[in-house]
Amino acid sequence: MKSLVLILVVGLCLPAWAALMAGVAEDDITPPVGGKMAGYSARSGVSTGVHDPLKAKALVLKDDDTSLAVVTMDLGGLSGEVVSGVKKGILEKTGIKQVMLVTSHTHSGPDGTPNFPSAEKPYVKDLEAKLIGIVAAANSAMVPVKYGVGKGEAVEGHNRRKVNADGTVEMFWANPERVPTEPVDYMVGVIRFEKVDGTPLATLVNFTCHNVVLGPENLEISADYAGVMQRTVEKELGSTCMFAQGACGDINPFMDKTPPKDGAFQEAEKMGNAIAAEVARVSKEITMRDGAGAQLTAETEAVPIRLRYDMNDPEVIGAIEKHYGAMLVRPMLDRLKKEWAEGMDGDLVTVTLGDDVAIAGWPGEFFVQYGLDLKRRCAIPNTFVFGYCNKTFGYFPTINAAWQGGYGAKEATVVAVGMGDEFLARSLANFYYQTGRLTRIPEF
Repeated sequence: MKSLVLILVVGLCLPAWAALMAGVAEDDITPPVGGKMAGYSARSGVSTGVHDPLKAKALVLKDDDTSLAVVTMDLGGLSGEVVSGVKKGILEKTGIKQVMLVTSHTHSGPDGTPNFPSAEKPYVKDLEAKLIGIVAAANSAMVPVKYGVGKGEAVEGHNRRKVNADGTVEMFWANPERVPTEPVDYMVGVIRFEKVDGTPLATLVNFTCHNVVLGPENLEISADYAGVMQRTVEKELGSTCMFAQGACGDINPFMDKTPPKDGAFQEAEKMGNAIAAEVARVSKEITMRDGAGAQLTAETEAVPIRLRYDMNDPEVIGAIEKHYGAMLVRPMLDRLKKEWAEGMDGDLVTVTLGDDVAIAGWPGEFFVQYGLDLKRRCAIPNTFVFGYCNKTFGYFPTINAAWQGGYGAKEATVVAVGMGDEFLARSLANFYYQTGRLTRIPEF
């Protein structure tokens, strides 16, 4: 009898393992036709139709200590104003503080014009309401889940910067012959969530390549190859599929910027389906883990964004105007001044799940080497980068790329040289603090 009492007492003293909970929801965020489109300065005209719908999808994860909302969107990007409004609305409706708003960076979506289609009912405000709504819906649909992780490979895309022996750079936009380039990241990351009875719930896919098979000649709204991939995976696996773009700053699809007359939509289908086939293969081979006891952690750190040039220096402005033209530079300066007024902090969101998953949400278009280095250096076996996360600040080139030049490295980038290294280092440190590998109190 004493032995039984002792067993009961010991059992009562053991920690209760928290169940991992998850919920998903989605909504259509296709804009009205007739607005400016995102991404290409060479595009003339407004959207004339919808080739395929744009979707927003929310995955809410919870354990006893942490709540996290991951929202993926078929959009080019989000303004700081929209990000702030959505995060505030999510907090008010759900109490969730940790939020990742991740866009696919399609160049065939809306450009976020504040008053389109009207000042009375702008699309961006409707978008905010829908993003808040799907997080609230996912939060209300929580169930205990299992999770599993797998990695595959899809040879889709190339490095668009050709570095010559003397250090000079040529831009290598399209590569229909699929000439090998480096560095590239062909990893297809798959995080699968199931209900405890094995019913599929969500498939979160991470791949690294600009979502730009469709070129500036296209005037139809489309989610590009990432939309094809998601739709195909959903048909194959029977669960919500979400796409999180990686560190794709210098990575293009082989059939970059294809005009519709040259088969752009067919090329997007081919690329999306190739990635989807690998996602399905990997997903079916994943060994699922009981979510109970798999601790979830998430932190958001505001990292001050330093600028590459002093934008108050007339000589700097003169040099930029000479290169781009005053008509382009003045709107850019107005936007930057607005960003300064709102605060030049970028969100670094770091997430860990169990002892085998780490995710870094980075605020922009980071060159691929940063993603490769994070994965190589991190002690957590399944490490992923989610680019275009929350408010974004354009291209983050490596230090070498910054002096070598080329698009996104010397031009079309505003962040200080070395900012990418700072996000990389802080991501690693945060992962280790969150998982107890590092401590805030000295342990000798």
